[in-house]
Amino acid sequence: MLTLSVKTDSWWNDNNPLLGEEGYPPNVIPSNKPTLDDASAGAEIAFFFIAGAAAVIFALPWAVRAVSKHRNWVPLIVLAGGLICSLEEAMLDMLGHLHWAPNLQMVYTNFGVSVPALIPLCYVAFLGMMSYFCYFVIRNGAKLQHYFMLLAMGGILDAVMETIGINLGVYKYYGVQPFEFLNFPYWWAFINSASFVAVGALLAYFVPRLTGWRKIAVIMAPSYGMAGTYFTVGWIHLIAHNSALPEWARWVAAAAMMVEACFFMVILHHLQGRKADEPALAWTLGRMFRYVLVPGKSRDALWAQMEREGGLVIDRDRQVRELVAC
Repeated sequence: MLTLSVKTDSWWNDNNPLLGEEGYPPNVIPSNKPTLDDASAGAEIAFFFIAGAAAVIFALPWAVRAVSKHRNWVPLIVLAGGLICSLEEAMLDMLGHLHWAPNLQMVYTNFGVSVPALIPLCYVAFLGMMSYFCYFVIRNGAKLQHYFMLLAMGGILDAVMETIGINLGVYKYYGVQPFEFLNFPYWWAFINSASFVAVGALLAYFVPRLTGWRKIAVIMAPSYGMAGTYFTVGWIHLIAHNSALPEWARWVAAAAMMVEACFFMVILHHLQGRKADEPALAWTLGRMFRYVLVPGKSRDALWAQMEREGGLVIDRDRQVRELVAC
């Protein structure tokens, strides 16, 4: 039962429109009262791999090879940072109104929410691998449109992955969820993808500046980037989402947050992006997807094409040597 514990025998408290019932936020349904049924074992196993485990299985050899071949520890450190960042999931589930199927295998409980075992590797995939790709693009010189392409790429990957999990019955966004399609609220795609780009921007700034053992500090980039984005970009919607505001106001707040996620790309670009008249790799959204999917020789050919069209040459071997030297 929610109660108002502040004293109501004062004119101010009696007439303050910002005061309401205390306890859980008015739109939160506690996780011990789930709004969905048990998930099948097949759905849980399938989504475990779809959400990130399959990508991590392929990425780990790449990260280990970067250490053994080039003494480049950054990929492995960033993947570990994504794992640490998964500790933020319970807080975001509570604030964003998400329920997991009650029979999933869980790893920890916080903010009154139990988080399933599929989440840590999901964070390694998105806050680790996807953020590393954002770092890769930004480090090699990204114009404003490239920041928006990264935002779109992360949003598409997040939306596809989450839509599958939701419709498999593994979890559910309950209550009023603005901009929902196939049961996935697309405001999540904006805030999540903005987080990936923010982590990439942090890495692009700090990796060249931290030398020797100090590079281990970038292990916190995923946690800082995600939490920072949620509370600089997402606060408008998260406050409205957990208030007694009418539904139309929550839609307005969600729309404002999505616009702010785009403005956030402008800020990140202003801090360390390439100007419109400067040479840069000729990325397109399609080429970003191709680059991470095609094998080595095809990737090299794509890189050469983007160099020609962008009017520059980037010595990737020299980049690796400089990174190791640092």
